[in-house]
Amino acid sequence: MTPWLEVIIPVANPGKELEVTAASLVAQTDRNFAVVLSDNYPSTGQQHLAAAQAQLTAANIPVRRVCPPLALGRIEHWNWAHAQAEADWIKPLFAGERLLPAYVGRLQKCVSQRPRAQFVRCDAEISSEWGRETLHAPFTQDLVSPAEFLNYFPAQSAWLGNLINVAYTRVAWRALGGYSVHLLAGAPLNLNVLMALHHGVVNMPECLAAFECPEPTSPLSGRAGRFSRSLEMWLILRQARNYCDSAKLTWPERGILPALWRQIVASAPKTPPLPLTI
Repeated sequence: MTPWLEVIIPVANPGKELEVTAASLVAQTDRNFAVVLSDNYPSTGQQHLAAAQAQLTAANIPVRRVCPPLALGRIEHWNWAHAQAEADWIKPLFAGERLLPAYVGRLQKCVSQRPRAQFVRCDAEISSEWGRETLHAPFTQDLVSPAEFLNYFPAQSAWLGNLINVAYTRVAWRALGGYSVHLLAGAPLNLNVLMALHHGVVNMPECLAAFECPEPTSPLSGRAGRFSRSLEMWLILRQARNYCDSAKLTWPERGILPALWRQIVASAPKTPPLPLTI
């Protein structure tokens, strides 16, 4: 029987952090979900793939290990792995990320109460060498329409720039064409913005996911350089505004340039504070 939710885990050269992610799924209080573990021809880490699969199988969590017909680029692999899903709902998850034990149960309750929901986000804790940060939504209500979403975007974007705290329907993901392979750093933010503009945001205002990263996150976390991130941010905002114009949604006055400047400032190199000396 097809599960209602599939957790999609694309992996490339995984380390032991993949087993941490699998352990967080085993710890779910509601195990009514399945996992798609997509193997993109890793040159190392096969033992961690096998260990993660064994963890899930031992917990009676259905897991499918799939492999594309040839090695793919990072975002192409995300799209291919998502395309293997069969469930109505998809939750992307990457090696090292953790879902807290209540996540699946909370998500199922949320979507059963809102059968027309297409895009759901929750709060998440991001830990780095700079400390811990909780990604809160800039609103408290549990549902924000596309028009209301523009009260909070692009004025604020960090709350929407990650995939660890979102889930969406397979139909909505397919309708938007998946992740943009041209946005090396901004593909997550771009997809989330389009989801919100098309379907609104269903909000679960509690911390249900966690991730430890080696450096502070930004709305455009990724491998691109500072200039590329700023360019991608401009493209994301330009596309969002074009959609708003066609959908008769009121784009915020001076919405692009201030948001772009905030991104440039946020991506500037940060220096740890020097120790005080006497």
